[in-house]
This record gives sequence, C-alpha cells and structure tokens, in this order.
Amino acid sequence: MLQTIDPLVIAQMALGAIADIAFAIALGATLLGFGGLTRKRVVCVALITWLAAQGLYLPLQASAMAGVPLDEALQAIPLVITQSHFGLMWVLGVAAGLVALVATTVKLRAAGARKAAAGVFAMALIIAAFAHAGTTHAADAGDFSTPELVHMVHLLATAGWAGVVVTAAWPLRRWFATTSGGALAYTTHLSRVATLTFAIAIGTGFANAYRGLGGALLPLTTSLWGTLLIAKLIAVSGAIYIGALNRFVYLQRIRLGDLLALPAFVRLLTIEAALMIVVLVVAAILGHSIPAATG
Repeated sequence: MLQTIDPLVIAQMALGAIADIAFAIALGATLLGFGGLTRKRVVCVALITWLAAQGLYLPLQASAMAGVPLDEALQAIPLVITQSHFGLMWVLGVAAGLVALVATTVKLRAAGARKAAAGVFAMALIIAAFAHAGTTHAADAGDFSTPELVHMVHLLATAGWAGVVVTAAWPLRRWFATTSGGALAYTTHLSRVATLTFAIAIGTGFANAYRGLGGALLPLTTSLWGTLLIAKLIAVSGAIYIGALNRFVYLQRIRLGDLLALPAFVRLLTIEAALMIVVLVVAAILGHSIPAATG
C-alpha cells in the first residue's frame, strides 16, 4: 500500500470499493435465498463486476510495485504474478471468483448436484475473501496468521451484512411489495441474517481496529487512518440504529398486520443500505492506507 495519495492510489481505492460492493451483493443475494431468477442474475452480474474490477486493478498494482508509469505496467504484470505474494493472492482470488461464477451459472437438474454446486460456490467465496485478506496489512504476520484469518472472517461478515441489506433494498426490493405471509418471511429472514453477520463483523472489526491502532486510542485523533476509522464507525453506528429500529419496531408491527409497517421498513432499509455502501467505500480507503500502528 502507498503512503501518498496520488491518482494511482485513488484509482486503486475506487476499484477496491467497487470490488467490495460487488462481492457484498453476490454474497448478500446468496444469503437471502429468495428472488428466483432475479437473485441468480444479481449474483452473476455482481461476480462479473467483481472479476472486472480485479482485472483492472492488476495493472495499477503492477505500476505501483514496479515503480513504472501505468502505460508501462503491462510489462511488469508477469513478474508481479509469478514473483510476488500479491500476485499469488490475486491469481487465487480470481480463480475462486471464476469458480463461483461457473457454480452459479451452471444448470443442474439433480438436487444432489445443485447442493454440491452451492457448496463449491460457498467455498469459492471463502477462498476469495482469504485472497483479499492476503493482500492487506493483515497478512504482514504471514499467511494463515491470526490477524489474516480474523480479517478474512471480517471481510465475509461485513460483506454478508452489507450485502443482504443492499440487495434487499434495491435489486430484490419488489419481494417486499405486500404485507403477505411471504413478505413477512422475507423480512424475518433478512433481519436474522443481518443480525448474525453484524455481530461477527463488529467483533472482528474491533480486533482489526485494535491491531491497526497499535492497541492505543490516541491515533484515532492524531492519524489519517484513525480519522477514517471514526468515519467508518459513524456510518456503522447509523446502520446499527436503523437496523435495530426495523428489527425491534417495524418487524414486530408487520407481524401484527400493520399495513403501514412494511413501507416504513423498506424506507429505513434503503437508508441503511446507503450507509452500508458508505461503510464499504471507507473500508476500501482504509485498506489502501497505512495503519496508525505502522504509519
């Protein structure tokens, strides 16, 4: 990661944010489990977007690692792929993404084969998250180290939390169009998945923050990394408040048959989704910044 903010770093941050959002949507749509063909198309488009972002990111990273202009970076790509840890993780992640895409698009009739494809898809996303963690500062302690594994779990949990909220708020929004029993089941499932992934994301997030701050609170106000972390925490706090309001107030009213509760639930869900997009964008910026503990 670079210490100075220049156009190359900004481009890396932007592509990182796009990739993180796409990964979250793919995972979130999968965890929601409803939506039929629409959900399948959402997963496919999200994975294709994620793979495209990975492809565009590679020459940027090659340029940064080789210290050459972007127009000369193509010559450095083979060396980056074969001789660097980043290259190994990039290849692993892209391969996992391709496997996930194939597992999503293949048409299988047998129930056993579909179950196996779902397992392959899940494992591919886990490997992709591991590869992502392997390109961050969490990997400084080595592959399969505690910080790297904690960050991998954090990436998966954050993507799951953000993904179910964003996917439900926009591409699968129509599934909450009525107060029918189906909509009640969807909102209940959404709330349960969001709560579980949120709990894991918060726990691993605190561990990451502690490591990034070097075990001290002072860098929160004396470093750029700390300032970005505060911005992320503010967005996360807003999302938590709205999610709690939906779970403990409007979901209960939906169960009681209040016709006005579901539209309010969906409106708040949209605000929560916007906040989760902010969280993912700030997280991508943090991932391309030097942690306070090492800065």
